[in-house]
Amino acid sequence: MNLFLFLPETVLLAAIVILLCLTLAKKDYGTPVLGFFLPALGAILVLASFSSLPHSGNLFSNAYRVDPLAQGFKCLIALSFFFTAILNQNRLSIPFDREIEYGIFLLSATLGMMMMTGAVDLLALYVSMELSSYSLYLLASLRQDRRSPEAGVKYLIFGAAASGVFLWGASLVTGLSGTTSLLEISGKVPVLIWQPAFSLGLVFASFAFLFKLSGFPLHFWAPDVYESAPTPVTNFIATASKATAVAILIRFFMLTGIPGVFIAALGALAFVSMTLGNTVALVQQDVKRLLAYSSIAQAGYILTGLLAGSFAGYSSSFFYAFAYVLMNTGAFLVTSVVAKTANHDNPRLSDFDGLAERSPFLALLLLLSLLSLAGIPPLVGFTGKWILFSAAMDKGHWFLVLWGVLNSVVSLFYYLTLVKHAYLEKPVVSAPIAVSGGTRWLGLFLIIGLIALGLFPNAFITFAQQAILKGAAL
Repeated sequence: MNLFLFLPETVLLAAIVILLCLTLAKKDYGTPVLGFFLPALGAILVLASFSSLPHSGNLFSNAYRVDPLAQGFKCLIALSFFFTAILNQNRLSIPFDREIEYGIFLLSATLGMMMMTGAVDLLALYVSMELSSYSLYLLASLRQDRRSPEAGVKYLIFGAAASGVFLWGASLVTGLSGTTSLLEISGKVPVLIWQPAFSLGLVFASFAFLFKLSGFPLHFWAPDVYESAPTPVTNFIATASKATAVAILIRFFMLTGIPGVFIAALGALAFVSMTLGNTVALVQQDVKRLLAYSSIAQAGYILTGLLAGSFAGYSSSFFYAFAYVLMNTGAFLVTSVVAKTANHDNPRLSDFDGLAERSPFLALLLLLSLLSLAGIPPLVGFTGKWILFSAAMDKGHWFLVLWGVLNSVVSLFYYLTLVKHAYLEKPVVSAPIAVSGGTRWLGLFLIIGLIALGLFPNAFITFAQQAILKGAAL
């Protein structure tokens, strides 16, 4: 077996074994694990993922596929892990006696997500999904706050419901096709698609992934989990989990197609996700809840591109997933620093008062991240929405595109409200905010990425298109 086919996953497995061995020791290795081990591992994981990009093949009796589509999303997940490891420097509510466990769960969640991107067998996909999901449930409950376990339980209940829906759909598809392999099912779709039970199975199986995308109607967990989980965990759920959901939906739709009745349903879900997310975000005072409802609206934009069911739609969704990781990480990076300064992990709008006076660098990063989320040119969020909506327009979804543009305008109100607090309000405390070296370098990278990918997106768009083309080849 070519080592590069499974290199990122091997790195994660080795790291999990190391941390499990550390739990057997009686010494406290928590702070070195979060302060040095995870960032260093994140850098190694990013290098391993990018070095594996040119390699492709099938593993585990063709249940696991390594191609440019899977490799590209593995790079994106590795970046999300690395960004989260840097955000751990500003951790506030992760208990010191659970830091090694935190590292183990973060690594296992990342491993599950990476394996989900390459799984082309329904059983392999389910096992990978559960590995990542249960790790995230535990991560969301680590905070020493009475609301954190409650949010974790809510996360678990919705996740169990999504798993049940997936298994129901998968059982219908498997029973009628006689196989669990998506590659074999793909060849039988033209014949079986006319059977209502098979179409229903495809709808149920793909519908379950809206849970990870935090799209309507499987979005109810997001506001409570975003608010109650430690901020680095919230960032990881918001970026890596959403990117994984995009990867699975692209793979699933490419191999099985989108049933005609599901296109209308998907459009309705995108419509409600955009409307609900942006409307409720307008009245939020807690910044993490505001970003949670923002993520629900962003799920609607992504669904708009996916329902095009074309190479352009899938590649634009790939590009927007990468853009979303950069935009959201920028917002959460600033939120984590402000939370640490305010000494509580749920900063409100008022905690951002005078941020431009206390830290012009953080205020600039926040401004660019929020404007990019709103889709303001020339930032990467504008480019991402442009190609998403263009792909949907090519398939005649003009009303949904128009609604998406109007929702982007609405989103400006709550994004600019946060910017107003940062730039126009006077700070209660005028002392400058100290920014660590790792945080500053990550912020600088995000600023450059938000601008450069908005102005010069062609190289990444071309890669996304090639990844989709090669991923569609059986």
